[in-house]
Amino acid sequence: MESVDTSKKTASGIVYTGHSWLYDMLIGTDGVNNPTITVYDGIDNSGVEKIPTNAYDASALGINGVVYNAKRKCAKGIYVEITCVGTVEVVVGYKGL
Repeated sequence: MESVDTSKKTASGIVYTGHSWLYDMLIGTDGVNNPTITVYDGIDNSGVEKIPTNAYDASALGINGVVYNAKRKCAKGIYVEITCVGTVEVVVGYKGL
């Protein structure tokens, strides 16, 4: 298995700029406030959605997440959009090309 880099975000922002492979996403919540998260191919929220917009249940104990069996290619970069009134951590697994 190839080495995967990770980036932790607590607010919307760029994970990586340029060609990359998106592997997975793990979400840690405060247990009360449901975050809504979207991952885009690009450096802002105008790119193609790679992980579609979804609200994650903060009351579910443990780490929520999305795991892919195959990597997804991102041509322009990886941007994570996070909406949450509470505390949330999003860790994105990726590999820059």
